Amino acid sequence: MKETSIKKREKKKVEESALLRGMKEVAKGKTCTTIKRHWGLYLMLLPAFVLVAIFCYAPMFGIVIAFEDFTLAKGIFESEFVGMKNFKQIFFADTLGTYRVFRNTIYISIIRIATNFPVILLFTLLVNEIGNRKAKSLVQTISYIPHFVSWIAVGGMAYNLLSVDGGLLNQILGWFGVEPIVWYSENDYWWAILAISSLWKGMGWATLIYISALGSIDAELYDACEIDGGGRIRKALSVTLPGLMNVIALQLILDVGSIMGDNYIQIMAMTNSSQSLSESTSVVGSLTFKALTGAGGYSKASAYGLIQSVIGMGLVLLTNRIISKTDSEGVL
Repeated sequence: MKETSIKKREKKKVEESALLRGMKEVAKGKTCTTIKRHWGLYLMLLPAFVLVAIFCYAPMFGIVIAFEDFTLAKGIFESEFVGMKNFKQIFFADTLGTYRVFRNTIYISIIRIATNFPVILLFTLLVNEIGNRKAKSLVQTISYIPHFVSWIAVGGMAYNLLSVDGGLLNQILGWFGVEPIVWYSENDYWWAILAISSLWKGMGWATLIYISALGSIDAELYDACEIDGGGRIRKALSVTLPGLMNVIALQLILDVGSIMGDNYIQIMAMTNSSQSLSESTSVVGSLTFKALTGAGGYSKASAYGLIQSVIGMGLVLLTNRIISKTDSEGVL
């Protein structure tokens, strides 16, 4: 018995010494050394870390609602656990409504990325070519303004533009002998309308990340390109675009990851919640909103949100893996 207790104590001492050695190695490691050296900067980062932990990570506990028959009266801990029941109701529904909603969400996002991404990049290159500082600042400032206009206000502007009675666009079509179009009843146009309105509102603000990256490009590269006979177009293609490639890759990863993240506020404001447009503008956010405003729909609304998050994370990881195999850096 004594030998057994002695062996246990020796084994415990060995485990403790191994743990201490491991802690010392971690303390002497590169990460801890960097934190010790720049402790002031990390101290400034602490409030942001605490805010993210409280408002972003702590609420993730609510994901459990998606696996429950949640009711406000019972709360999270007392509601009945139903497993994958809510997800089965979503994916194996008898109607085609769920398929159409996911289709619209994906198509609207893909059209938005395919149109906005290259136009924003082109606009950044054009702004960069403006030689006069005052003119450049003026163009940037004007392009930023739509970002601060709410979608409700944009929806009102769109209604004045697209309405049948007195709408500016229908008046212009009338000058060319074209019959007025009832825009708020025609499903065929709204994917393009949503993409254009998203571009108008976000183009200027989205160029900020590109313009900030332009400052890191060495000016000597432009001089070398000019010496070799390169003009403005050659400089943009040979110097500016390669210098922005990492930022372009990052933005592409974020855009692809947001394919399932529909902007339901935009859709609701732009379409005035028109039921006649639901075939083309009903998205996952529409189902989430209906579930929240319906009876006992918190569980299904949480399930929709979890599906969007999981698909978005998978797309981010996939896109990052593909981009990491090129010369560009990923996000992970």
